[in-house]
Amino acid sequence: MVTDILISLDDRYLYTSNWMHGDIRQYDIRDTAHPVLVGQIFLGGKIQSDSGVTVIDDPELDVSV
Repeated sequence: MVTDILISLDDRYLYTSNWMHGDIRQYDIRDTAHPVLVGQIFLGGKIQSDSGVTVIDDPELDVSV
């Protein structure tokens, strides 16, 4: 669940925070028709290895940037 969205002052990057996964993602949006994930950091969240929550299928968790 995305909880915050921010666009950088130079309009090059979009930042989102994801409450469930506990990550912050950075997208390059210079080509607005084709945004590219260029950074991601996990800070914690509801879905963690010791949370008791089981993720059945989430391809985004398999992507490493």
